[in-house]
Formats: sequence, C-alpha cells, structure tokens
Amino acid sequence: MANDRQEPDSSKAPTSADVARRAGVSQTTVSQVLNGKAGITRISADTRQKVLDAAANLGYTPNHAARSLRERRTKLIALVMPTIGNPYFSDVVHAAQEVARDAGYSVAVIPMRAAGDLRTSALLQGAACDGIIATGHDNCSSPDLLALKARGLAVVVVQEPSPDPAISSISVDLEEGGYIATRHLIRQGHRRVCHITERLRALPDAESRLGGYRRALAEAGLPFDPELVFVTENSMEGGAAAVDRLLELAQNSPTAAFVYNDRLAVGALARLRERGVNVPGEFSLVGFDGLAIGAFTAPALTTIDSPREAIGRLAAETLIKAIEDGYQTGQTHRLPVRLVVRGSCGGQPAP
Repeated sequence: MANDRQEPDSSKAPTSADVARRAGVSQTTVSQVLNGKAGITRISADTRQKVLDAAANLGYTPNHAARSLRERRTKLIALVMPTIGNPYFSDVVHAAQEVARDAGYSVAVIPMRAAGDLRTSALLQGAACDGIIATGHDNCSSPDLLALKARGLAVVVVQEPSPDPAISSISVDLEEGGYIATRHLIRQGHRRVCHITERLRALPDAESRLGGYRRALAEAGLPFDPELVFVTENSMEGGAAAVDRLLELAQNSPTAAFVYNDRLAVGALARLRERGVNVPGEFSLVGFDGLAIGAFTAPALTTIDSPREAIGRLAAETLIKAIEDGYQTGQTHRLPVRLVVRGSCGGQPAP
C-alpha cells in the first residue's frame, strides 16, 4: 500500500506544505498553530501537537520575513539621528526600544546627518521598515522625509517642528526652558547674562531656547545684546571655546551663562576651571537637558531637565499607532521641563 504522505525532498528546505502533509492537516491550520493563533481558532490540543511534532521532525522554521512581505509589515522601526555620540539620545532610544519591544517591534538606530543619505534612504524606500522616528534638524526638515511619508511610511519627528500637518512631533518646551534658566540667573543678581548656543540655533526663534532667553531679559528690563550670544560647535570642545571668547571681552563681560545643552555646559565649566574662574563665585552656569554627567561635575551643573524617557516612549507609541491604524493624524506633543538647581549657579530654585 502506497504512503499517501509523500516525504519532502531532503535536498530542499521544508515548507509549510510539507508540515501539513506530515501532520495530515491543511496549510491554514499549520499557519495558525505556528503563529500562535490555535487558541483563537479553537484548534484542538491534539491537532496542535501533531503540527508541532511534524514541524520539529522536519526541521521547519516559519519564514517570518516572507510573512512580513505578505502582510506589508516588517515590525521594524528606524530611529534616525544625526549622531550616536550625543548622550541625550541614549535615554530617548532606550525608552523607544522598550515600548517597541512590548508591541512586538524592533528598533534600528541609524546615525545619519540628513535623511537624504542615498544608501539609507534607499533602504527605507525599499520597505525595510514600517515607520521612522526622525531626530535632528537636518533629518526632520529634509524633503526626503516627506517623500518617504508619501510612500506610506509612518513618520514622527522629535524635538523639531513638524514638516507636514500629517506628521506628529514630540518635543519639550524649549522656549519655556530658556526662560526659566535665564530668569533664575537674573534672580541671582546677574545683569550680564550671555547665551552659549550651537550654530543651527543662533536665530532668534520664539520657539527656541534663545527665544526664552530673550523673554526673560525683556521681563527684567534688560537689553538684548547680540554680542552676548556666543555661537559654537555642539560639543564639549565648543563650550570651552565659547568661554575663551567671552573671557576676552574687556568691558561689561558677562557674569553668567545660559548654555544650549549640558554637553556645551560641561565643556564651558571645565574651561572656566582651567582659566581660574571661580564657579559660582565669579561666574554662574545653567545647562539644558538634565544629563546624568551634570551631577558629577565640579561644581555640579544646574540644568533644565528634559523628560527624555517620556519623549522616547511617546514617540514610539505615536508611531506604532500610526502604523497599525494605517493612517496618520498629525499631533503636536510638547512636554514640560523643570529647573534642577545645583552648585554651578548658587541660590535656591525660583518659586
């Protein structure tokens, strides 16, 4: 009597059809069992075990990549950032990865200065991911990001204005942070407060840290002096270079600085110490971001704490919802900041 269950060709990888024949069930049943849907479709425990035994005996592994193509889903999120060297992003990435993992997604971190990078852009356009979380000014404002969104990829931008009404943005209140930091220094008695900022942020945008700096000056009746805005590279070395320049001012030199971020502030603090300037006795500093390193500088750095973990979580949640709903409804999420007073400026927290 002939065997109705034809054995698979051992020279080829087993398929779901081979498993179905070995177990004596349909391919649909095999798919439901191996994708964890047996309980939902009420497949009996005996049938489920037959399928599992057949798959194990044949050495069959479900092709999740093929299933992703059929479903037009890869369960992969691309998190595009200008650099992986900035410690600010580590907390954002970690929180986004946790949310993604809980929802069955993976996160690929792609360091890229502009979304127009041909190799990465081609990868994204090839549907290697379901959605993009973009960070960095160049990435978020790039026309290529809009092109990728037009091709059906879900997009969320972080810490930048949305480039399209349908794209959600997740950010903190930068203007309020700049205002709180500068106001605190003014309340400590400083009348010549400078602002150390990075090159991309030198414009007096009302939505930026610089906008908050100017608002606090105006509220206190202090004039805005463009010479007290020191534009430098976004690095600790850049912060140190800015201090060298501000100390060269012969007259009316500043006695305090609101610094664009903690990386710049740590560099500035180190250079002030090298130059023999007492902090906070002769000069006070407030940074921005709330990085852990600020608690370990000498003196410890006063900073505006940014809720980085909340940003990462909300960005991932917003993107996954857009992916799974199949459409995007642009929303602007702006999270609050808080002042953390430490030794670099003296005084007590403003009420």
